[in-house]
Amino acid sequence: MQVNEFWSLVERAREDVLGDGGDWPSGSVIGRALAARLAQLPAERIVEFYHCYERVAARAHQWGLCAAAFVIWGYISDDTFSDFKAGLVGLGRKAFEQAVADADALAEHPMVQAIAAGHADRFALAAGEIQFAASSAFEQHSDDADGFWEALEAQPDEPGDGEEPSAEDQWSGWFGSADDAAQIPLRLPRLLALFPERGRGER
Repeated sequence: MQVNEFWSLVERAREDVLGDGGDWPSGSVIGRALAARLAQLPAERIVEFYHCYERVAARAHQWGLCAAAFVIWGYISDDTFSDFKAGLVGLGRKAFEQAVADADALAEHPMVQAIAAGHADRFALAAGEIQFAASSAFEQHSDDADGFWEALEAQPDEPGDGEEPSAEDQWSGWFGSADDAAQIPLRLPRLLALFPERGRGER
């Protein structure tokens, strides 16, 4: 599956649940809508979607976005960062690309602003349902609980059209040191301004 088709499926799922008033749906809501759309595809196409998701989400594996998740949530771990990256996908292609290019740009996103103002759930960007939408959809094609993961092994990934992360996007470290905390005001000033309690060490 090529990246344009991947994003088309994500955007259609967003449209399925986007409120008439322009409210931003949570990542979990989008994930359920995405699983419903994927379930209409042949099993092999669902596997292709998951492979493409992995390539796209890998582009968000950056220090800045991990720090952004910490600023918004006040907490971070391997699992929660995976949920956050999935939530970025759920924001749609334009917002995702902006965040990948500049994590501090999340401060301008309406959902993040709503979270900061207390008008949206603090964890609205958590989206494990998006990360596992393909496996949920695949289960409707098979009674075998392990069928999806076996299909992934049987159907290896193929390079896509430009969604592979660049070398500078790759980040092998982890967030949480005193140096990391000191870097937040320098690298995420707009986002920290929305969540000033993080700068005071509050969770």
